[in-house]
Amino acid sequence: MRLKLITIFILMICVKSFAQRSGELYNTISELDSVFFKALNDCDLKKYESFIAFDYEFYHDKQGLTISKGNEMKSMNLFCGEQRERQKIKRVLINQSLEVYPITNYGAIENGEHTFHLVIDDSISKPISKAKFTSIWRFDNNEWKLARTISYNHIPYGKIQLDDETLRLYEGNYQAFDRMVSIKREGKTLTMTDLVDKKEVWSAVMLAENENTFYLNQNNIQIKFKKNKGKIKKLVVYENGKSIEEAIKEE
Repeated sequence: MRLKLITIFILMICVKSFAQRSGELYNTISELDSVFFKALNDCDLKKYESFIAFDYEFYHDKQGLTISKGNEMKSMNLFCGEQRERQKIKRVLINQSLEVYPITNYGAIENGEHTFHLVIDDSISKPISKAKFTSIWRFDNNEWKLARTISYNHIPYGKIQLDDETLRLYEGNYQAFDRMVSIKREGKTLTMTDLVDKKEVWSAVMLAENENTFYLNQNNIQIKFKKNKGKIKKLVVYENGKSIEEAIKEE
């Protein structure tokens, strides 16, 4: 089966021009994608499981390989249990990214991109990551089943994307009451690290909400940078909209 999977991807490269973005098959796969990921977002595990083939394989560039329907459902029970209690995440398909390729006498290949959002409440959510995916759908006994998923190129992704020059302005050490806060540029985002006696005790990705305001990829926390005469002087941390602390930037 893995050899077949490799063959499919070779064919994808060779017949890129045959991608479908309309028509009966495209509409079918698009609808399957919508219902399947609604089940994921709603943690409707019974509905989610109904899509999964018994020999399902899930290739994830960060989490590794999951083999079998049973193991996938174990992961989903964790995702919808302990992880969801800490923070709720929802998936959003990027408009016009969906491509569908027919597989003769088998089913279809679905390619696309999506973002994952941290849900704050019923009306507020914030993007925290972006990824590409390939799903292989098998039509068997008049039913569509998800046989393979490849999820890759996961990157942090905020509301806006700032250039390197802007991000560099915020780099440095900031002295808080009980620790040092180190801000460093990591690719197209910032990383916030708490240091106690020069040892790392906590770290989180900071994602841009606007040019001088960032949010974390966890909890409802914002960080705003304050300037004086064009220079960054301090950062202010807000939790659930309330200021909870400040840290002064070292010269």
